[in-house]
Amino acid sequence: MDLRKIREEKAVDSLISLLKEGNYRKARITLGEMRGDPKEFMKLYNYLTEGSRFEKTMIKIKPIRAKVFCDNCRWRGDGKVLEDHVRCPRCRNEDVQVLQGNEMVVHV
Repeated sequence: MDLRKIREEKAVDSLISLLKEGNYRKARITLGEMRGDPKEFMKLYNYLTEGSRFEKTMIKIKPIRAKVFCDNCRWRGDGKVLEDHVRCPRCRNEDVQVLQGNEMVVHV
């Protein structure tokens, strides 16, 4: 099972719950690369809200690249996102600290 897809599903479910709580009609989302692909996120959102009152909600997504610090070669910068983890693009080490890209922030 693809952990990235599970994260996308959880993120979309969280967004829908938040929209329901406040009856919001628009949202701006900062979506980390580890949380999901913005296009896939929107496809899933559109599928889950089809026919509901949230179908017409205006959603804008700002993607955030994954940034890492490699414990092996000490490199800091954009990480290579795989299905369920990140690795250092320089030495290919998978033991990295994710500094950015695992977040989802919703502004309504």
